Amino acid sequence: MANIWEHLSIIASEALTHLEDALVIGPLCAKDLTSDFTTKSNGWKVGDSVSYRTHGEYEVDEFTAGGTISTQAISSSTRSLSIEKHYDISVEVGAREASLDLDSFSDQVLRPATYKLAEQVDTYLGTKLLEAHGLYVSSALYETASDIALARKAAILQQLAQNRYSLVDLDLEATLLGQTWFNQSQTRGGDGDRTLRNAEMGRVMGMDWYSSIAYPTPSTAHTCGTGTAVTNNDTATKNLIGDTTLVFDGGNAGNFEVGDRLKIAGVRRPLLVKTQSATVSGQTEVELADPITEIIPDNAAITVIGSGEDITYHGAIMDSRSIGVAFPMLDIPDDCVAATASNNGVSIRVVKSYAISTKVTTLSLDLLVGAFVIDPRRVTLVADYVAGS
Repeated sequence: MANIWEHLSIIASEALTHLEDALVIGPLCAKDLTSDFTTKSNGWKVGDSVSYRTHGEYEVDEFTAGGTISTQAISSSTRSLSIEKHYDISVEVGAREASLDLDSFSDQVLRPATYKLAEQVDTYLGTKLLEAHGLYVSSALYETASDIALARKAAILQQLAQNRYSLVDLDLEATLLGQTWFNQSQTRGGDGDRTLRNAEMGRVMGMDWYSSIAYPTPSTAHTCGTGTAVTNNDTATKNLIGDTTLVFDGGNAGNFEVGDRLKIAGVRRPLLVKTQSATVSGQTEVELADPITEIIPDNAAITVIGSGEDITYHGAIMDSRSIGVAFPMLDIPDDCVAATASNNGVSIRVVKSYAISTKVTTLSLDLLVGAFVIDPRRVTLVADYVAGS
């Protein structure tokens, strides 16, 4: 179609197609919970938020004849999705670009612009993964099949759904693609053939594998605490489901640092330290990022995952209910020619304007995005460290 410039709705649809194609982390997130944002424009802007309730956790009692049941409070917690980012790419469009057909305009303007928007969105979504409760740390991360099996075990304890994703950064992708066992067709069937030919990682050990250049490797690694302690349930009011503090008795000298994942003996999932660095000495407590959701035994050993190591995150194991993302539909301005396009929970706006003061025609592609961890218990980070550091 010649002179595509006059058909903003077609440009918006084309931009949306490229945006969806370029997103890596976005398609791994849940969008059904956030559908209210994308059904219609509603004046959405950065700062708007909607609250969601996570599922509860309960203790199973065995009923005996003649006995009575023991009721439990609903132990769910509330999490909020906020619209946090408004991303924009605006370009000057001259007479030459305005006369291009759709394919040429797409190659020169739409595809590179939307690919850059997608990379920015994925970078933002990746930061949400760092709120995960689960953590697997290894000095030889994913260098062997047995190491992946151990990471998978850690993720299963987080009660992930059967359809699991393993997201890795480019460094970890290179490690995987360099392993013969990962690429052999006799061990992986058709997936191994595709990996050798196209570097499509496919499905391994019950997980679909993806890599992203936007995975958020921190500029400074997290230094894990070194404390060990035991839980202190000496009264009926401590370490209950729904509490946001963990009460313990000090063991060996050390600290529980902000961001540490605490493993408690007899408890499936780690707890994430939120705001305080607690010296492990005598009876004390540490504030948690999310409420306790499992029965905490008394006098259970507490250890820091990756104790004393400088760790760097290189990926995450998750499922389709781990992170929620919304792309709210932007309003159509009154004083410009504009169009929006939405599909599969993703939305983008295209605006054409002419500034009389600068004599310049501008094409703007923009989108709103917000995301939250639906349940941080359903994400397991994978990290490495330099042995002996």
